[in-house]
Amino acid sequence: MQKESTQKRLRLFSLIALLLSISFSLIIAELILRARDWYCATQKGTAPQEYRNNPYEFSATRHHRLIPNVRYRHKELEFDYVWANNSLGMRDRERSPRSDPQNFRILFLGDSMVQGYGVPLAQTMVSYLEEILNQPRREKTIEVLNGGIFGYSPLLEYLYLLELMPLVSPNMVIVGFTLGNDVGDDYFYAQQARTNIIDGSLSFEQLKWPWDYCNEVVDGLKSKSSSVVKEESRTYSHLALFKKYIMPLLLKSRIISTIRELRDRWQKERDYRERNKLIEQLKEDRKYDIRINLGLVKYPVTDWKKRLEYWQLSQTYISKIHGLCQTRGVPMVLVVFPETEGNLFMEPYEILDKLGTELSIPVIQLLLELRALSPEKQKKLFYELDGHWNVKGNRLVATIINRKLRSLNLLPPEQKY
Repeated sequence: MQKESTQKRLRLFSLIALLLSISFSLIIAELILRARDWYCATQKGTAPQEYRNNPYEFSATRHHRLIPNVRYRHKELEFDYVWANNSLGMRDRERSPRSDPQNFRILFLGDSMVQGYGVPLAQTMVSYLEEILNQPRREKTIEVLNGGIFGYSPLLEYLYLLELMPLVSPNMVIVGFTLGNDVGDDYFYAQQARTNIIDGSLSFEQLKWPWDYCNEVVDGLKSKSSSVVKEESRTYSHLALFKKYIMPLLLKSRIISTIRELRDRWQKERDYRERNKLIEQLKEDRKYDIRINLGLVKYPVTDWKKRLEYWQLSQTYISKIHGLCQTRGVPMVLVVFPETEGNLFMEPYEILDKLGTELSIPVIQLLLELRALSPEKQKKLFYELDGHWNVKGNRLVATIINRKLRSLNLLPPEQKY
């Protein structure tokens, strides 16, 4: 009997010791998490309330623009950084509007790929390109201004250049063309734009996006597939008391909130993947519809004549950009961001090469060097869920463009010692 009593006490002591150990570990973990939060807050140096909800706004003259001098915390599943616009309304370091005669200024126009969507400013292709173009040093320092704005395509880039060229006076203009959606984007913006019958200028009346229609269709598909039979819910008093009094206390714990954050992140990632699958399936089912499949010209869909009709608009505005450059005696270069997945359809590259020949502008094709990589290495250049270039992708693209630009003999000569 005494032996059984002793065993009970030992088990009780062991249980108490275990509970104390777990409690002590939880307290230590709580303190570590709070210390981490404090450290991260001090490192950021900027209070969250100083960030804007959006770094862009509606523009009647070019659909949307980046707001000058705005800071925005760009946080998604795969990245978290501060997106800062300079006083010129570019996602770039601060630049003087007036070009220094000792500098050679390159303006790089494009969409989110050029802008560096998803990476910190120092890791964008434009920042990398500026750095490596100046190695070794040249007789003039090369500046590469980041004129990339998400959602832009040749039509909006032309309107942007009309405003920007007199202001920043570039010595060269590079236009980044994204095969994934630029032709579809141009089609959309042309439908949205209003033409002034007097001078032919374009204007916009509302902020709608090229991808809105696709999202509306996907949302409709999701609402149909997620119809759930609603059951009458019961409210239990003890559960209500728990939610009212105990839950708020638990939520103050960084351990509990961290667990909730991980759970929410997992749920968000799952929803993101499911939505991406729906979008890809929708594009496959309606690949002939340019409102859904913005990159329609990447594939041999519809007939050749129809594809050329879609191309006509983008070709026209690339030509208009070239015309603006010619009036100022500024060389222009076209950089083509290729389709790296799926079957290789060469027609888009041939069309852009032919356009370059007709306009006498160099066309930098990234296709061959990117396609030379294995599929596994290609995937590592992009965010898996978001689809934009990651840090490695931005660096590689900048390296290729740097090499191609040097071969064109359009840059200031290297400094002679």
